[in-house]
Amino acid sequence: MRRLGVILFCLCCFSLMGQTVDVTEYSQNIALKDTAIVPTDSTMLVLNAAYPSISETYQIPAYSLYDHYWDVQNLRSRALDIPFANDRLMLLLVQDGNHNFVFPCTYNELTQPYGPTKRGDFHPGVDLSVDYQTLVKCCFDGVVRMAKIYGDYGLLVVIRHYNGLETVFAHLDKICVKPGQIVNAGDVIGQAGRSGNVKECTLHFETRFMNEPFDPALMIDFDEENLLRNTLSLTPEDFRIVSIDETAASRTAPETGTVLDFDSDDGSFQYHIVKKGENLYRIAQDYHTTMDKILKLNNLENPDKISEGQKLRVK
Repeated sequence: MRRLGVILFCLCCFSLMGQTVDVTEYSQNIALKDTAIVPTDSTMLVLNAAYPSISETYQIPAYSLYDHYWDVQNLRSRALDIPFANDRLMLLLVQDGNHNFVFPCTYNELTQPYGPTKRGDFHPGVDLSVDYQTLVKCCFDGVVRMAKIYGDYGLLVVIRHYNGLETVFAHLDKICVKPGQIVNAGDVIGQAGRSGNVKECTLHFETRFMNEPFDPALMIDFDEENLLRNTLSLTPEDFRIVSIDETAASRTAPETGTVLDFDSDDGSFQYHIVKKGENLYRIAQDYHTTMDKILKLNNLENPDKISEGQKLRVK
């Protein structure tokens, strides 16, 4: 009885935070409920106090689902397993009590859909032709994860929402938010422009889950500028999954920088390139850490299977 009371309390707390995953027989995202529990680590984000911002890890949307991953510098620097049940993922997009979905901007036409292009590369979102400095708005309630200039994307904003979904806005002329800022659907996050690798004024818009992109048209009717339905159903085939190395190669700027990882001592990533003759035990000693920690950070199982030239995250 006591256990049931704790579960009900956690569910109530999480419902107050915003959107959630539809926990049904088709979904294994029950781990999302853990985000309602205040963790022991209360590391603070250093942000402009003028903005309403998160201050503790329990305020990070889907923090447990993302394996405590909250990267404010890179769009995708870690591969994560997408949880499916019966090869189907069900996401509830707008929950009662939250702000309704808001289409990101006023646009002229959809100039580039999601998928393969005529050049032979892959386009992970949609491009919308927009007027210069058109206001760009948040689609769902959530928290800003990234807000910076980012290679070919130009000025970029990434927002993680409470169901684990992320929306990406690129080629902006101006950014009006900061990482860690709490935003609601309809809040202005920037102005459209032509920063990055575009010639015309364009809003590049992506939808991602667990770091992997899927077609925004599976969720949004771009003619009606509204959601197709309130429940998003995705299968493994709906995602465009590439290696982390391939992601980095497609960008003009290197994927380096600070990651707010609340499970680490100093909140930053540190890497080591394996030299000839080195072993994991010696590397762990050099960085004052343990072999188990390095194995976990790099998703490795066998400490003997490292090779010369391999890049390992050590902190």
